[in-house]
Amino acid sequence: MSQHGDFQRLVPVRTAPVVITEEDPWTPSGVDPKVIDAAWQAICEANPRAFDGQVLHVLDVQGTDEGTVTIRVAPCAYRYYAVQVNGLDCGARTLGAKALVYSEDRLLLGQRADWVMYYPGQWEFVPGGSVQPGQSPEETILEELQEETGCHAVESPESLAVTYDPQAYSWEVIHRIRLKANATPVGSLEYDQLNWFRSTDLPAGLSPIAQRMTALCNA
Repeated sequence: MSQHGDFQRLVPVRTAPVVITEEDPWTPSGVDPKVIDAAWQAICEANPRAFDGQVLHVLDVQGTDEGTVTIRVAPCAYRYYAVQVNGLDCGARTLGAKALVYSEDRLLLGQRADWVMYYPGQWEFVPGGSVQPGQSPEETILEELQEETGCHAVESPESLAVTYDPQAYSWEVIHRIRLKANATPVGSLEYDQLNWFRSTDLPAGLSPIAQRMTALCNA
């Protein structure tokens, strides 16, 4: 069993992590379901966009010295993850995918909108999102790329590292994606703005996970 602290740094990988999905859904223990329901209802009232779909809860992460990582997950109701933003820790730890997106020597970053759950107003590398049941991290990051930017990769995503984000209760598989030289992102509701930056001139106000990802910019 991995310890979250072991992955609160970037753990490089040489190949894409192996994700093993258990059939039985994960549910929290030790938390009153009525308290969870009340917290979820408050989120829905504050944010009409909230939708209780399914995400993947990370049960276990195992890494080796050879740069391989195996991640064991189980389907989980999104509400168990969402209520944690208000301090009700149900133990849900989602699997996510992020990417450093390049167009020549420029990196794509976005300033998160005020309504998003984590890191509102802060800058992060775009795209990123939760891995859905039935998807691989690579499939997720390509889907998020299209949805959040309208752009398409010129080659398959390259897995760079795995890390744990304690602020967002998520495990992240980080990729590198390259776009055409003239790629023009169109943006989405999640970001107030999207801009290109060089790795030597990144914006102030990076989210904690984005700050950690900067170590991979020249990898």
